Amino acid sequence: MVNVRMKVMVFEISLPDPALWIMALLFSATQLFIMLPMNNFAVFYMIVCRHFQLVITNFTKYLRTVHNSEYEKVLNDYISIRKFVSEMDNKISFLVLTSSLYNACTMYFGISVILHPEEYFNVFQCLAVSCLVIGSSMAYFGLTMAGSLIYESGNDLWLQAHKVLCAKPEITIFQHRFLSMVEKNLFVTVWKILPITRNFVFTVTGTVLTYCVALDSIQSLKNISAMWNCMA
Repeated sequence: MVNVRMKVMVFEISLPDPALWIMALLFSATQLFIMLPMNNFAVFYMIVCRHFQLVITNFTKYLRTVHNSEYEKVLNDYISIRKFVSEMDNKISFLVLTSSLYNACTMYFGISVILHPEEYFNVFQCLAVSCLVIGSSMAYFGLTMAGSLIYESGNDLWLQAHKVLCAKPEITIFQHRFLSMVEKNLFVTVWKILPITRNFVFTVTGTVLTYCVALDSIQSLKNISAMWNCMA
């Protein structure tokens, strides 16, 4: 008995090879466009994080030319940047969690195609699942990598501030306060729990794939047990 995980209704028609490949490409494109609304938040999050990353990068370049008398303004500007990042993270960090969970769950279907290709009756069913997995994986990696850009830009800012201020024989109170604040890591989070860094991206990806394989193995064992019970 075959446990069918997904059933996709398609027309069984006989086509020459060129027409078949054209139909397959159109089918794949249709699947990707259908999935776009599901990943709207990931696209929005990438745009917002990219905007903040550019702001921090330009602020880092500005430090190279700033005068000692302007560090009060520099400190206030940096406080404003941290405030905007914090407010953004407070409002949408939970949505980052739900979006990541959705995209992680779809990876299970990709694992099932690799481990159980016999359960998919034709190439169109495999394409449907593959498009779902590819689209969700791209959204997940784009979302998490965009979030990690803020952390990396914050590190670059700290290095630049440390380089500029440590070269001075004496620093003012505003320069000292600015350096102390820059030393605190700037990042966005997943539901105010986990900071999104480059290590987070690969760690979570490995964990998700491991759990997908483990869940698939458990499901296979249940199917075998049910089959033996039916035979008994």
